[in-house]
Amino acid sequence: MADGYQPLESETTSLVDSTAKRDSGGKREVEWGKFGLSEDVKQNDNGYQQGGPHVQELFDEQQDSGNQKPWWKANFFIKEPVLFGTWDGVFTSCMINIFGVVIFLRTGWVVGNAGIGLSILIVAITILAALIAALSAIGVCERCHVQSGGVYFLVSHVLGTRVGGTVGILYSFGQTVACALYCTGFGESVSETFGWNNTWVVRGVGIATILLLLAINIAGVRWVVKLQLILLAILGVATLDFVIGTFSHTDPENGFTGYDIENLRNNTKPDYTDGHNFFTVFGVFFPTATGVMAGINMSGDLKKPSYNIPVGTLTAIGVTVLLYLLYVVLLGATCERWALQAPDDDYMIAEKVALVGFLWLAGLYISSLSSCLSGLYGAPRVLQSIANENVIPIIRFLGRGKGPNKEPILASIVVCVISICFIFIGHVNALGPIVTMPFLLTYAVVDYSYFALAMSYDKHKTGDEKDKSEQDSLLSHVVSSNVKKKEAANMANGGYGTTALSQQEGVDEAGEADETQHEQVDSDDKQLLVDKKDEEDKKLKSSQQSTVPWNTEITKMPRSWYSNMCNRWVSILGGLFSIIIMFCIQWGYALANISVALIIYIYIGQANPGTTPGVADFNFFTWVKTGFQRLCRRGPPPPEQMIITQPSMPVGTTTEQLTEDGEDYAYRGRYHQSAVVKGQNLDDLE
Repeated sequence: MADGYQPLESETTSLVDSTAKRDSGGKREVEWGKFGLSEDVKQNDNGYQQGGPHVQELFDEQQDSGNQKPWWKANFFIKEPVLFGTWDGVFTSCMINIFGVVIFLRTGWVVGNAGIGLSILIVAITILAALIAALSAIGVCERCHVQSGGVYFLVSHVLGTRVGGTVGILYSFGQTVACALYCTGFGESVSETFGWNNTWVVRGVGIATILLLLAINIAGVRWVVKLQLILLAILGVATLDFVIGTFSHTDPENGFTGYDIENLRNNTKPDYTDGHNFFTVFGVFFPTATGVMAGINMSGDLKKPSYNIPVGTLTAIGVTVLLYLLYVVLLGATCERWALQAPDDDYMIAEKVALVGFLWLAGLYISSLSSCLSGLYGAPRVLQSIANENVIPIIRFLGRGKGPNKEPILASIVVCVISICFIFIGHVNALGPIVTMPFLLTYAVVDYSYFALAMSYDKHKTGDEKDKSEQDSLLSHVVSSNVKKKEAANMANGGYGTTALSQQEGVDEAGEADETQHEQVDSDDKQLLVDKKDEEDKKLKSSQQSTVPWNTEITKMPRSWYSNMCNRWVSILGGLFSIIIMFCIQWGYALANISVALIIYIYIGQANPGTTPGVADFNFFTWVKTGFQRLCRRGPPPPEQMIITQPSMPVGTTTEQLTEDGEDYAYRGRYHQSAVVKGQNLDDLE
């Protein structure tokens, strides 16, 4: 027993000693050699083992950062909300959307029909309409607070959610059909490359392409933007390959003869094929400019929208203008007319011009995929914003989002299904005018939005100055009334004539004190009126902010290198110009789009009558009516007059008994009579 008890006593003693060491603040040294580990392995403060400089543990990185998840639990798509800047967000999205499949497949066809001169005019008109709309949108972004929602939010912020919801639906529809156009162009190029001259092959390739891009888009916004950067680089290489090919080789059999003055002379004037004219050719080319709003659509994912949107958008438009003109002039100078007019539906003349056909095909495929990818990114987010604000109750289910960036999964699926329906048309020339109409109508509304915003700002500024002048006149009225009271008091005390003068000599010492006192009274009256006016303004602003979910303040356009280009009169002329172009291209499609817009506008008013008004209180029809009246009026306009009813004099009422009291009922309380109860006789009613 004694021999067996001794080890237990020694273990107890060592346990007490180790406990005392821990209580004294020391740390127990672990003998790692007992566990088969080397002595250079140490333990950090968090309790994890760290080796020497040559020791590499498997999960050492995860153990050092305790907040990170293990690799098998990590989300490979999006870990946190992502915000982009000018070049990786706005510029990239605009470039790959503007520089789309039409520039690769239809530029030669446009030059072959319209000629070099009218082709340059088509490019100028297209860029002009898109540039005015972009400047109008930038002006709204600069003068108002920008939130997510893109084009829908801009129009809703200025003109109200009823107009914004209508335009948002049309804009989303245009982007959806544009996705079908890009995928159809991709299918056409694949079919012609492999010699599969079959419409169903074009449709099958287009449907497979849009389904693949839908999966990439659902994967997350970070992957979309990272992929766009790679696609933009490939587009640049394809363009460089095309430029080098114009002077490095020729292919006379396919109509590519190289630089020749005869080609310029023959291709300058228009020569339209059967069934085409200037406006039909313009309708096919205009979808190239539908990407100018791509950067605005991702306003909710930008770091500084008021800076990123204008710089990125205008830079992208400037670069694409040079590329458009470059393609038009080079194709017209190096190719014969018959080859440009696409005989047997062969639209691949630019491939024969390029030095390496594979690189040009890569650019064509990339332009189709990237443009469709941006359309699948922008259209669902506009629908999601409309659904989240419950503007159109029937599509409220589309507002659901997934992940930290609230990816619109359901809205993306709906856009994909509608695009597949239009892919069955199977021809780019037929889809071009359908895409053009919603975008032109959207651009016209955006132009009018900036015009209404600028006019409302001037109206508010004029109203504030008028209120200030009225306030000053009211203050002067109070001062003059106080002066009159002072004069009346002096006259009552002193009388008239020499008596007043003699009395004035006796009150010289008190005059200064009286003047100081009256000045104090006047200043107190002024301060009282100013405080009352400020309190009313604060109550009005607070009531407006409680009913409107955004900032109602319209600020002055800040000074910048592009601020002079944001002009209200240019915007309103650009809106009218867009409407005119719609009817010139295809009046039937134009009437159909305007009719659908009116139906949606009326439906929103019936289904959701409580829509939020916009910050612009400018009425175009009232403005036109007033201007017409000023033109027809002879002489100066009549002065503004205001009729104010005089308040009635206070009327006092008294009670009077018209009948005598009966002796039989004299002892009863007179509850049937009315009397004025004062504070001192409230106790008499008990």
